[in-house]
Amino acid sequence: MTTLSEHYFGELEAFDEAKLNEVFFDKTFVVPSSLSMDSLRNNRKFIIVGRKGAGKTAVQMRLSEQLRNKGYFTHSFRFFYDLRSDDYAEISKTQSEISYSNVTNQRSIFLHYDFRDIWERVFFQKIANTLIDNGHNNLFTSFVEPKNSFFSNIFDGISRSLTVKLLPQMGPIAAEIGIDLSKIERSGEISLKSFNKICRSLFAKHCVQFQFYFFVDELVFSRLDAKEDEITLRAAMVRDIIRTIWELNAFSYSERMEFHFICSIRPEVRNLINDLDSESGKYLDGKDVELNWIMKSSNERSLIHDVLIKKVEYSYLKPISFHKFFTKTISFGSKTYNIEQFLRDNTWGRPRDVVRLLIAIQKKSPNAERISEDEIKAALDEYSRMSLKELVDELGVTFGHQIIDAIKSGVRRKTYKDADSFWKAINIGKLNLNKDRFIKELFNLGLIGGYIPESGSYYWAHRGETYLKPDHHIFVHAGLWNELSIRSS
Repeated sequence: MTTLSEHYFGELEAFDEAKLNEVFFDKTFVVPSSLSMDSLRNNRKFIIVGRKGAGKTAVQMRLSEQLRNKGYFTHSFRFFYDLRSDDYAEISKTQSEISYSNVTNQRSIFLHYDFRDIWERVFFQKIANTLIDNGHNNLFTSFVEPKNSFFSNIFDGISRSLTVKLLPQMGPIAAEIGIDLSKIERSGEISLKSFNKICRSLFAKHCVQFQFYFFVDELVFSRLDAKEDEITLRAAMVRDIIRTIWELNAFSYSERMEFHFICSIRPEVRNLINDLDSESGKYLDGKDVELNWIMKSSNERSLIHDVLIKKVEYSYLKPISFHKFFTKTISFGSKTYNIEQFLRDNTWGRPRDVVRLLIAIQKKSPNAERISEDEIKAALDEYSRMSLKELVDELGVTFGHQIIDAIKSGVRRKTYKDADSFWKAINIGKLNLNKDRFIKELFNLGLIGGYIPESGSYYWAHRGETYLKPDHHIFVHAGLWNELSIRSS
C-alpha cells in the first residue's frame, strides 16, 4: 500500500499545476456549468469573472492547450506576477502631467490616469515575442523589436513624456505603409500614440494569416500590502488593461483577424472599478462570462464532488478507486454527513477548496494509506487557517488589514441573531466602514451566510442566493470554525 505522501493532489495555483504536471491537470479538469468556452471571442465575450480560486486561470490554461492543438498561438500575461515593484515606479512616471492640486479624492485621481497607450505597446511586444519565438519574422515584429532580455523592464523604452526612441530600421518600415517618420519625430523619438498607430497598421497587414489568443490573468491587487495612492494606481492600470483589450478585440474583428484578447477578473476588483468610473459599463457590461460552481442545497452530486473524485483517482502513478480510498461519511457529534454534504457545508464550491483540503490532509497525515474520517478531521485546522487567509486577501481589495484582527477576536459564536448583532460583536465601527456594505461583502465572499432557525434553511452566495434578508440570522461558514475556535461553541 502507498502512503499519502506518495500522492500528488494538484497545486493551489492552476498555472503551476498545468506547468508542473500537464497530464494530471488535463485529466482532472472539470468545465464549470456556468461557462461556455466557445463564447470567448473578440466579437462576443472577453472577460471571465470569478472569485479567487474559482478556476479562472485553469480555464485559460485549458483553453490555451486546446487552441494550440488547433494551430493557434497563445500567450499568457499575468499582471500580478509579471509586474515587479520597479515596474510600478516606471509606469507611474508617465503620468507626471497629473496636477494633484486639481484633484480632490481617489476617484478624481483614478479618472486622470490613462495607461491605454502603454498597455497596447506592451501587448504588441508580447505578440511579437511569441511570433518570433515560433520562427515568424515580418515587418510588424521588426518594427516592434521586442526585448528578450531576462532582466529588462516591460516598460523599457517608454519615456516620461510617453515617447519611444526611433531606431534606424523603423523609418523604412513605417514608409512601407505610407508613413514618413521625419514629419512626426521629435529629438529622435516618436510619440507612443503614433508608434501604436503604426503597429496597428503593420499588425493588420502582416499578421492577418495568424490565429492567436492573448490571455491576461491575475488582474488583482490588495489594500493589505499597498498604500491608498498605489491602490488607485493599480486599479487604474487594471481598468486600462481591460479598456485596451476591448479596443484591440474590436480592431481585430473589424480587420477580420483571428486575434482574440481574453482577461479574467475577480468580482470585487470589477466592483471597485465600477465605483470609481461611472463609464465602466461601456467595456464591462455584457462582455463577461461568470465563472461559478453553484452548489445546490439538495443531495445531488455537485461538480465540486466530481473535482474531488478526479483529484483523488489520478493522484498516483496509476488510477485508484475513489470509493475504496476515500471515506464515505464523516461525523461531528451526533450528526453524520456524506461527502457531498461535507463539501457543501465546509467549502465555498470552488476547485481550490478541494485541492486545499487534500493538501492539508496529506500534510497532517503523510503516512496514512487512505483518507478516513480521522485524516479529514486532523486536517481541518490547517484547511480552516488557509481558507480564512484567502478570504481576508479578497476582503483586502476593499478593506484594510485591521479586518482580520477584528474578525478573529470578535467572532465567538457560529450564529448571531441578525446583522446588527454580528456587527457589534466584531466591533469595527471605529474603522469608519459602511456597515451594510461590509456585511454584504462578507456574505458575497462566503464568510457568513443567512440562516432561518425555524425551518433550518441556509442561504449562501456561492449557492446562488444574492443577498441577505432582514429576518436572516447570521451563520459563520463551517470551513472557518476551526481557525476561529468556534467548532464546539
